[in-house]
Amino acid sequence: MNQERLMKIIEDLQECTSDIEECVSILSNNKDNKIMIKLAKSSLRQLFVSFHTILEELCSLILKEIKKYKIGISLYDSLVILNDEHIIDGQLFSFLEKSRLLRNRISHRYKEPTHEELYEHIVEHKENFEKIFTIAKKYLDYK
Repeated sequence: MNQERLMKIIEDLQECTSDIEECVSILSNNKDNKIMIKLAKSSLRQLFVSFHTILEELCSLILKEIKKYKIGISLYDSLVILNDEHIIDGQLFSFLEKSRLLRNRISHRYKEPTHEELYEHIVEHKENFEKIFTIAKKYLDYK
């Protein structure tokens, strides 16, 4: 596995999730600061989309490692393979599938989720973001 690329993905995931947590904190603790709320809501949407871009990179890297990668494979198909190969479990698959659909609604601007819906999804599934790190770190120096 390309360890340099994996390290960059892990760093990007770390930075992105840290920024997501910061936005969640601002939204939770600054109810009276309208400009901060506005900026945090906007940032949260963009960071959530960025997280999924990084996730797609991670999935591609893992699929290449297990010899299941195909050019043009969708994130959904990647997640199905990772679930079938027991790299992710059913619960994480469900979270990632719901997240993927939210990301599509944001990116393609159809039936966009409300800020509250996105915020609640992130808060409710905070531990799943950490699980992604755990999976990525398993491949460090993997032979």
